[in-house]
Parts: sequence; structure tokens; C-alpha cells
Amino acid sequence: MHLVIFDMDGTVIDTIYDIHQSLLKTLSDYGFSPVTLDMTKEYVGMGMRQLVINAVGKQNFRDEIETHFRTIYNEHMMDNTCIMKGFDEVFKYLETTNVKSVILSNKNRSISDDMVKHFGIEKYFVGWYGGDSFGVKKPNPYGVSRIISEQGVTPEETIMIGDSSSDISAGAGAGAKTCFCTYGYGNLKNVTADFTADSPYDLVKILEALN
Repeated sequence: MHLVIFDMDGTVIDTIYDIHQSLLKTLSDYGFSPVTLDMTKEYVGMGMRQLVINAVGKQNFRDEIETHFRTIYNEHMMDNTCIMKGFDEVFKYLETTNVKSVILSNKNRSISDDMVKHFGIEKYFVGWYGGDSFGVKKPNPYGVSRIISEQGVTPEETIMIGDSSSDISAGAGAGAKTCFCTYGYGNLKNVTADFTADSPYDLVKILEALN
């Protein structure tokens, strides 16, 4: 295995509490009923716009609601956010191998950039990308394919790791191996991953076996 592509939220970085609180404030400000944390977990993974659409309903969605949510989240996105528990083991593994690693998030690249630099984890990745980096978001496989091409490897030498169906669909669509992280936020729907990791420690074991 020569290239590992990680999703960010729920895979590398635990962002759900700040997303949830920002969403609750947005819903309250616009008179919508609150959602539970489990509902927010179900809604994430397809980008912020889709998150807000899921929360308010397609028929109620307006661009200004998304803008309001983004403003609140940008102000509070580091209040409780942290590296996923146990993911330091993955970082230790990456330091000991020649495997390239990349982040591909559905959040805008500017947010991915802020988070990677905030936690000082730049050295573990050869690059990080957002939902606006390639013109389309996961589950579209284009971003994964572009990263594979840019890194000079083949799909067969690549694994996409994430906690949502969109991650697995994007990886599989690009011909890469896939690993679903059950320790994250999402559930697999209408797609099957090659591997399953119940913890970051499991990720290390999977990567060791593939390498």
C-alpha cells in the first residue's frame, strides 16, 4: 500500500460536538425544532450545505440559513474539537513507514487547512483537500482519482479510509481499497467496504497487513 486517503471528520478529527452546537444555534435562530446529537451524526458526511438541508428539510432550506450556520461554526469550530481518541497510534505508524497519506474532506479546504494546522499534524500528510478542491464532493470518486494520479500511484496501491458511505463509495468508485471506521459518526448504506476498523488501533493493524 503506497497511498492512504483519510476522511477528516469522524476519522482523524472529532468535530461532531462543535458541529452539533452550531447547528442547534442555527435551528433555534430560525425557529426550527432542535435535533439530537445522533441525528447530527447521521446528517454529516456530505458537506455543510447538505447538513443544513437535512436538518431543516429541503422544502424549508434557504441559502441564508446555510450562511448563518457557517458563520456560527467558523466562530466555534475549535471549542470542543480534538483528535479522535486513539488516533495518535495511527500517527506513530505513519512516521515509521514510507506510505503517503492525504486528507480528503467534504468541508471546504480552508477549514481543513485550519484544523490540520491547529493540531500541528501537517507532517503526517503530503496534502489535504476539501469539498471545494476538485469541483465535486464525495461520494463522487473524482477527487480520489485526482489524488491518486497526483501522487503517482495506482488505485490498487491506494486505500480510502472514512466513516461514511460517501467515503467508501468515492474510494470504491476510483478503484481503491476501502476501510469503514465504525468508531466515527456514520453508517454504511448501499455500499460495502473491504475492511472495517472499530478503532484507530484496528486501522494500524489493517495498514500493517496491507504493507
